[in-house]
Amino acid sequence: MAKNLKLTALAAIIVHCTQPTGYRRGGISLTSGKQTLPAEQLTQEQLEAIENDPRLSVQAVPLDASTAQNPQLDADNVGADLDDPMLYANVDYTQAPIELQPIIALMIDAQMELKPAVLDLTYEAPGENEGEVIKVKVSAADRDAAWYWLQDELAKAGEGE
Repeated sequence: MAKNLKLTALAAIIVHCTQPTGYRRGGISLTSGKQTLPAEQLTQEQLEAIENDPRLSVQAVPLDASTAQNPQLDADNVGADLDDPMLYANVDYTQAPIELQPIIALMIDAQMELKPAVLDLTYEAPGENEGEVIKVKVSAADRDAAWYWLQDELAKAGEGE
């Protein structure tokens, strides 16, 4: 699914990379985990390559967050709290069990406030052959485990404020 971020409207992007350090996309070497990339260091082509990679979760940082109409990445995101565009900003999903990380990344990317249906969590992953992409369907048990892990982390982040 193509996204429509425009480089001219961004101060930066926050990239959550589930791949090992050194993973490259759009000519940029990424580190495993969360990192911020300033918009002035990106081209529109690099931005599109990064945001369309299913192994990366991208959050937009608008030029002026106080006047942004929709600071969320996805126009069709589900259940976003627009008064708190960074609902999960203090949650580091790379600390979750490895098998839950892609599911949690999807939940964070969409800023989900309600437990999603499993159909809302289907994602793409690299296949066994070069260039192959497979669709991964999430089980209800994995969805529940990811959701409860995320809610626990959100509660911990709220207590630390």
